Amino acid sequence: MTSKGTPLPLHDTLRDLALLRASSVDLSGLISNDTASSQAPREVERVEEFTIQSYAFVREARTALRMHNSGEAQKQAIMIEKVQEELVDVLRSLSD
Repeated sequence: MTSKGTPLPLHDTLRDLALLRASSVDLSGLISNDTASSQAPREVERVEEFTIQSYAFVREARTALRMHNSGEAQKQAIMIEKVQEELVDVLRSLSD
């Protein structure tokens, strides 16, 4: 079998996740209760910790994307460049 791309293309994965969410499928109902009870409590805690970290990452990524799409990052970059130019001018005038 030859590979024609990435094993899990992001576009297809996101589409599948969106379909699952839209169809209100409860994935926890598909997993037997034996699996959760047989896992060590430490492992369950690690999974919960990773889940919390994942949600935090998604929240930060969405914030960054909103800022990028709004043009705020470009505005801030322009403002920083202006301040840098002013500081260079001040340094030149002090050295003269």
